[in-house]
Amino acid sequence: MKISGTGCCLHDYLYRDVSFDSPGFRKFLSRVPGDGGLTPGGLVFAESLSRFAGLSVEECITTLTEGRKPDKVNLGGPAVVAMIHAAQVLPEEWQIQFYTCMGNDPESERLIENLKRFPMTLCTDRAPGCSVPSTVVLSDPSWHDGAGERSFVNTLGSALAFSPAMLDEGFFQSDICLWGGSALVPPLHDNLAFLTKRAREQGCLNIVGTVYDFRHQAAEPLHAWPLGGHDNPAYPWVDILITDREEARRLSLQESVEEAARFLLEQGCGACIITRGKDDVYVQTRSELFYPVPGKFFPVSGSILFELAENPEKRGDTTGCGDNFMGGVLVSVARQLDADPAGPVDLGEAVVEGICAGGLALYHIGGVYAEKYPGEKKKKLAEIQSRYTEHPV
Repeated sequence: MKISGTGCCLHDYLYRDVSFDSPGFRKFLSRVPGDGGLTPGGLVFAESLSRFAGLSVEECITTLTEGRKPDKVNLGGPAVVAMIHAAQVLPEEWQIQFYTCMGNDPESERLIENLKRFPMTLCTDRAPGCSVPSTVVLSDPSWHDGAGERSFVNTLGSALAFSPAMLDEGFFQSDICLWGGSALVPPLHDNLAFLTKRAREQGCLNIVGTVYDFRHQAAEPLHAWPLGGHDNPAYPWVDILITDREEARRLSLQESVEEAARFLLEQGCGACIITRGKDDVYVQTRSELFYPVPGKFFPVSGSILFELAENPEKRGDTTGCGDNFMGGVLVSVARQLDADPAGPVDLGEAVVEGICAGGLALYHIGGVYAEKYPGEKKKKLAEIQSRYTEHPV
């Protein structure tokens, strides 16, 4: 089995316990959609926030964080976190490779060295003169009645230099291609239809995970976000689309997850998975690649939520929960296809593994789990899955 992934890869600068109700945060709150201000759960580009506030990027971050250093600097991004999860829990003889574009600054070097610690093949191009992509993650664990929420300030850096030509033939000669958070890699996002079509034509199953698309939100706040280019959407070449409630709403302009999923499937997706934070995950299928799911809600892990409520000292943060969820779905789909290439795939089984992988991320800060020994994450995940199977709610 060979899995190739590409998309958002960056450094997360994580700040815990940032109150979204504090005066220092509220002065940066968005007033009009796409104006460059902050929204809980949303993402803005650093330069847009700077223009919105009339301050330098550094002054904005200093005010928001009260001048403190980040609690943690971690690998982040929907694509790389999902791929690292797969590399940690799948058989070591499988080929797992990740493609990205980095700059040549010290932080890019640091990120590349971090990536080399994980059991996957790294295929990276360099963009001279570019900085490392990064996101300042502001986390308020008390938001949503204690469920927690984050707000993101992103610097694109070398992601702007990513070229579709960087994906060589070895990328497309895969069983599964994962495209994660391409909205934060604009050249990749704008060519997503062409690239996913090429992958499909070579026999790959395409899994696409979305991220908040501030670029199109700012440009056209009243219009639906395009998945790929406006005139050439990628939907017909997407086998599994994984998105959260707000992203699904902005992609479809539909308020309910049921209507959003129906719209996205009508555009051509084979299956749609919509996460909703601490609320149930919604799944619907259309393609014969999957056992039929006409529309079903899967509960998140009640045992995890209960344990963390009773033992707050065990709580990390919500950063990377969605990315690990995608990794869990990816792992389950890969195992099922390896066992029976003709399918169909049980997407419900894959979603349960995604829920457990996302739940495990709540116990640590940042999206990437730092294993003390090979197989540790797989062991912890098995324990969570066992508890979920016995008591899903």
